[in-house]
Amino acid sequence: MNTRKSTVLDEWRQAPTYERDITEWHEEFWTTTVSYYLNRLRKRRKMTQKKMAEVLHISQPGVCQRLKKPGNIANLADLVQAMGGRLDVIAYIDGEAISLVNGRIT
Repeated sequence: MNTRKSTVLDEWRQAPTYERDITEWHEEFWTTTVSYYLNRLRKRRKMTQKKMAEVLHISQPGVCQRLKKPGNIANLADLVQAMGGRLDVIAYIDGEAISLVNGRIT
């Protein structure tokens, strides 16, 4: 006999908008987190948005917008590269490290 009480989270999971809500939450969390660390890196490197704009050949407001909402891996890679870095996305599967950016297996 299951005597577990229903929680607010259980009720939310049953809501018809649950999948949309959780997707929006994940996207917002990802954007906020990545934006925070990109700006932190930029400031640590003492790099202005204007300098990044020059490197990327876009406007300073364009850099600001990308820093707030990187959107995709290509934009993220461009921002990191403008700061003198290199972005890699690695999947670890069955003991192998596979780069999802350039396909290298390490």
